[in-house]
Amino acid sequence: MTKEKFTCERIAETAVERHLEVCTLAHYAGIVTLHGLVNLAANTGRANLHKKSCALLKPFYSGEVKQVGGVYDKMYQCGGTASALLVKYGYAPEALDALTKKADELIKTHPRDPQGIFGKIGQPEKIWIDTVFAVCPFLAILGNLTGRGDFIEEAIKQMVETDKLLMDRETGLYHQSLNFAGPGKLSEDHWSRGNGWSALALAELIVELPENKAIRTIYTELMAACVKFQDENGMWHQEMTRPDSYVETSGGGLILYAIGRGLELGVLPESFRESFVCGLKGYLSYIALDGSVFHTCRGCLCPGKGRIEDYMAREWIMNDIHAFGPVALAFGQALNLGITEI
Repeated sequence: MTKEKFTCERIAETAVERHLEVCTLAHYAGIVTLHGLVNLAANTGRANLHKKSCALLKPFYSGEVKQVGGVYDKMYQCGGTASALLVKYGYAPEALDALTKKADELIKTHPRDPQGIFGKIGQPEKIWIDTVFAVCPFLAILGNLTGRGDFIEEAIKQMVETDKLLMDRETGLYHQSLNFAGPGKLSEDHWSRGNGWSALALAELIVELPENKAIRTIYTELMAACVKFQDENGMWHQEMTRPDSYVETSGGGLILYAIGRGLELGVLPESFRESFVCGLKGYLSYIALDGSVFHTCRGCLCPGKGRIEDYMAREWIMNDIHAFGPVALAFGQALNLGITEI
């Protein structure tokens, strides 16, 4: 977009519209965009966005959608976290039973590694950071809605145990995967969207589990680490520790959303507001007037041998399916902080 002022509400809504024009919603990235839309409906109180959220998610939680792209496709069939939030906000109470059944199925049947972390179907020893955004908010929200302590315990376990295995304590950032590059091997990356996935999970967990000290500590430490690697224009790069890699917008948008959540809740100090606003301004330079988004890494799971260079070589795509949800989340969250224009 140009340098003239644009409302955050318009930017977020346009991102959703652009996704609908160019990509399917029946994919985990579509669930992220719907997550952004449901939040935007709640943040603005607009009846048309409420209606649209329900119309787009009903085919998921009613069972009409039979296949959704992503490892957790059976869970995504119900709309995942987006549908859970729809129930939480009072928009679709009729969806609760279907979502609860999916959560039960997830914790009882999904393959796990020896530590109990959800792994790849057929190869459960293979784990990756993407899992935490897929399952942790979904389980925590439903745990609070239904009083199911086992859902909440599972959400906490998945986040805490994944943190233990994939966190690089030297940088404070996550590696994406374990055992994909070979037995016992971590991918060497500090990938933007991988850290964004964990940031998204933690952003919702601090809302749902405000008294949990372990989750709060993991969240605040990750946010502090992310800000250290933010560039002068407020953005993050494909390999976050390497400013010579390209700016990657999807991870940046997810991290900004998480920072905004922490500011809203008072979990982060006001000093983070400057990083948030700077990031939104930098992000805007990669978003076109029609809502198209540049510099989004294509689908990426331990490319090549999982080296930093392999992640840096993974090309970006205009209007990749992962591009739009982070925009809707980040700019929609700005409204909760009283930021209406950029």
